[in-house]
Amino acid sequence: MSQPRSDWLFLVLRGLVLLILGWAFGALYGLTSLGVLAVFLPVSTALLGFSVARATAAGWLVTLCACVGALTVFAQYFALHLLVPFLWGAYVFAGLVGNAVFPRRWRVTLQMYLLLLLIVVGAGMVWQAYPTLSDGVFRSASTRLAPPPQAAWRTVIPAGLLAGVLGGMTGLGGGYVLVPALVFAGMAPYGALWLSLWLMLPLALLSTFAGVRRATPSWSQEGWLAAGAFLGGVAGATWAISFSAGMLVPCFGVALTAVAFVTWRSLAAIGKATSPKGD
Repeated sequence: MSQPRSDWLFLVLRGLVLLILGWAFGALYGLTSLGVLAVFLPVSTALLGFSVARATAAGWLVTLCACVGALTVFAQYFALHLLVPFLWGAYVFAGLVGNAVFPRRWRVTLQMYLLLLLIVVGAGMVWQAYPTLSDGVFRSASTRLAPPPQAAWRTVIPAGLLAGVLGGMTGLGGGYVLVPALVFAGMAPYGALWLSLWLMLPLALLSTFAGVRRATPSWSQEGWLAAGAFLGGVAGATWAISFSAGMLVPCFGVALTAVAFVTWRSLAAIGKATSPKGD
């Protein structure tokens, strides 16, 4: 028996809403490589009615699809080279060390302090890039995008170690730490964004696989989110490449400040709700 026309209309409208939502998160990720999980969780649980486990799996799926979409755009300009395995190795080693030596009971407290620091760092990136905004919003068509030189491993490895240690200690690594570290060290923002996307690809793949196994996704909904995230990742990376370096850095700084602030407020609200009365 065929479904009523109203049911089909509801399914189509729901699919479009999920597609747009996935596109928005994917575009943010493609433009900045900032993890969207902390913002996606409250949105998906409150608006879509997902359980925490399902929202986590869907958030990692959105991140993975956005990352793949963004890397598809960057592949037209940057060829994969040895900097990526160096970065992976440094990040994984430091992450294991940070997770092993730091007491997990202090993780939330350190997350709060790190998020406050990231808010300041994001504002500092905007301030640092302000003088270069005179170069214009968009990159000149004659400006060639070049990948980071092989000698950049002297910068990439320490930045990867820093991102890994903080990621292992707090769960906030990746683009939150890597891109500011590389940009402040003098690397072109395009190369920093490209390396950050490559850094998160294996983690997003493994986390998506583990999350899907634990949760029970409904692919009639998660499929729309994934498709939207891929298209958003393509759009975000296209914008990043079309922007001038002076414009891309403040875009990242503003997004870093906003996402870090929202995450900080969310953690503060969770801590207040779970703390004993009177504390």
